Amino acid sequence: MSFKVAVVGAPGAVGREILKTLVERGFAVREAVALASGRAAGQLVSFGDDQVLTTGILENHDFGGTDLVFFAQNIAVSRVHAPRAAAAGAMVIDTSAQFCMDHD
Repeated sequence: MSFKVAVVGAPGAVGREILKTLVERGFAVREAVALASGRAAGQLVSFGDDQVLTTGILENHDFGGTDLVFFAQNIAVSRVHAPRAAAAGAMVIDTSAQFCMDHD
């Protein structure tokens, strides 16, 4: 079994570390998607030794078919886009404080 994984905020320090950790731990990634909002879209990020991802635009990204989404962005971004990812069926892991007291 392998997973389609998206990292929101991939060009940032936390996003790059998430991508690095997925590779180091041998997580079963079928497809990795790098996302960012605003000016960070279009940047290149490494995924392992031999793959470079172009950061896609978060605002119009379709999360359909994505299994797991890591949010390494601020509260405002998570507030808007994490529910979109969850509604599309993805499991969402948010590093901001937006949902820390939300049991759902």
